[in-house]
Amino acid sequence: MNILNLLAGPLIGSLIGYATNYLAVRMLFRPLHPLKIGRFRLPFTPGIIPKRKSQLARAIGTTVGNNLLTSEDIEKMLLDKGLKEMVVNKLTDLLSAKKGHTFKTLLAECFSEEDYLYGKAYLKNAINQKIITGIAKLDLGKIIAEESKRLIKQKVEGTMLSLMANDRLIDSLTTTLGAMFEAYLLENGNEILRPIINQELEKFENRPIGEILTDIGLERDRVHYLADKMYTQFIGTKATEFIKHLDIAGVIEQKINAMNALEIEKLVLSVMRNELRAIINLGALLGFLIGCLNILI
Repeated sequence: MNILNLLAGPLIGSLIGYATNYLAVRMLFRPLHPLKIGRFRLPFTPGIIPKRKSQLARAIGTTVGNNLLTSEDIEKMLLDKGLKEMVVNKLTDLLSAKKGHTFKTLLAECFSEEDYLYGKAYLKNAINQKIITGIAKLDLGKIIAEESKRLIKQKVEGTMLSLMANDRLIDSLTTTLGAMFEAYLLENGNEILRPIINQELEKFENRPIGEILTDIGLERDRVHYLADKMYTQFIGTKATEFIKHLDIAGVIEQKINAMNALEIEKLVLSVMRNELRAIINLGALLGFLIGCLNILI
């Protein structure tokens, strides 16, 4: 028996092992679409992964969403010291800057100009109406009448006018004056207050946020403390609820289903190319060893 006869068995076994494993790996992805002869679909077409794409997407989505990336894991990541400090510091810098962002510029970045102007107009009207309603509840006519009566008596006391300005006359005058003033204010209050409110809102919205917070006693350290507390409380109480509504499993499933079979093949190969190549080479090695065993037997 010459050397060629000895090597023929192992080489053929190696070739068969390589070919079968290569074919098995290729059949994971190919063909991409079912092949038919007439009305009959050829078996094993399309490949396993294209055929089971929806089940694969559901399995991966469920695994990632329910086991690998749970709401507790995301909450823990959001509360990580480094991430939390970065967010809190950015928020503190934004709110404490004496120059830079005003309420106007900050809100303009979040809303369209139309929505911003609508909200501004709504706020002006709301403030105006609240003031008018508050004045009406104060019974301003009565207050004005009583104060006017007190001042008139104080001014005429000890003078010749005190003989003419008796209590009845003063009561009549001050009550009428109070009622007239209150009626005028309720009727024309909106027009009187609107320019004042507009002017004050213009000043307020164009002042840096840091200046406003400083004016009410919130220095940078206090702002940082409040930002840290609000962030931690928000993540601890609301983040889990929001994360559950994200439906991570459903999003992943939807994304995979939206991919075509070729994209999935590229994705899998980008991660497992070496492993799949090792499986093919292992088939060749096993075929070679089996061929060697045949020689020994």
